[in-house]
Amino acid sequence: MRLAADSYFMFSFLFYLTLTAAQSFGQLMSAALPSLQLALIITPVIVIFFFIVGGFYIPFANMPDWISWIKWFSFATYGFCGLLVTEYRDRDIPCADEVTFQIGSAEICPLPGNEVLNSLGITGLLSKVWFNALMLIVLQIVCRCTTYTILRRS
Repeated sequence: MRLAADSYFMFSFLFYLTLTAAQSFGQLMSAALPSLQLALIITPVIVIFFFIVGGFYIPFANMPDWISWIKWFSFATYGFCGLLVTEYRDRDIPCADEVTFQIGSAEICPLPGNEVLNSLGITGLLSKVWFNALMLIVLQIVCRCTTYTILRRS
């Protein structure tokens, strides 16, 4: 991890936003689904799907086009990208004696952090920390307002 106070506080802020966005989504699902049993079946499937399209398991660069558009609706995308950008942007990663996992060319040493982000497909808007933070806030507001509307109508 970076040993700077601003990186620590940004990491903590994005982590908090990611957790509260996930909580907001959970509240939405609990209000939208008619029974506890149905909520316990459907919600984990959707959350795991959000993790898959959010870049945890499949880098954005390797994701098929027919499914990659769903990443824009996933809180996991913005949390994951924001945390990685905070950690790796404009940073050189020192070389290790033993290489067990390789990103980019083996000849690059030290490895530029921007190369890590590019290899994962974190480019464009997703490479902006404040865009990711803003989108986490927007997703929270949308989920909570929708939850409120559902609860008012029930």
